[in-house]
Amino acid sequence: MNQSHPASSIHKIGRVTYHVFSAAGTGKTESLEKKIEKLIQKEIRKTAEEQRFSVE
Repeated sequence: MNQSHPASSIHKIGRVTYHVFSAAGTGKTESLEKKIEKLIQKEIRKTAEEQRFSVE
């Protein structure tokens, strides 16, 4: 089996630093940029939910 070593990259956006690990796999089509975008969107939704519940 052909296994690749995961690549890592650090992306700082505002005050948040994302440490992203990625490895190529068969059948995978998601790029690093898409992965980071999805992680950021998930974090934004989570933060918005927490703030919404803390106000009420």
